[in-house]
Amino acid sequence: MKKLIVIGIAALLCSSCQFETGPYGTLMDKINGTKTVSEQVPESTPVVMQTEPITPQADPSTPKLAHTKYASDADRYRQNIVVKVIGEDYIVYEYSDVRIDDIATLASAFCYETDPDKKAYLRDIYMYKNHKRRATFDCVNLASK
Repeated sequence: MKKLIVIGIAALLCSSCQFETGPYGTLMDKINGTKTVSEQVPESTPVVMQTEPITPQADPSTPKLAHTKYASDADRYRQNIVVKVIGEDYIVYEYSDVRIDDIATLASAFCYETDPDKKAYLRDIYMYKNHKRRATFDCVNLASK
């Protein structure tokens, strides 16, 4: 049985060497490093490529993305992030249509302004009214603990 498997694999390998596999030639051509007809380019023929600028076409059937309704990211932050509670060592943000890592940047800046040694640590996130979320960040000094 083992002899039949070995013979079958050998026959398969030999047959793959004989068939041409597209523009790359046969397997033996690749092993020997010879070029096939499709790879040979006369050296006297210059290759000229002409390009045209691509202009985006507005397709009315495609829906517009949510981020296109704001002039900039700062405008989007102003409209969608609200500070709800500011404590001595924590801050609570209410937000929608903004990612939590954007809120974390703001919380980090707040904690740095209160004490440069403190970092923002996310305590919790929960869903609030009208699909808004509230995130609470604690300002802690993790190096001292």
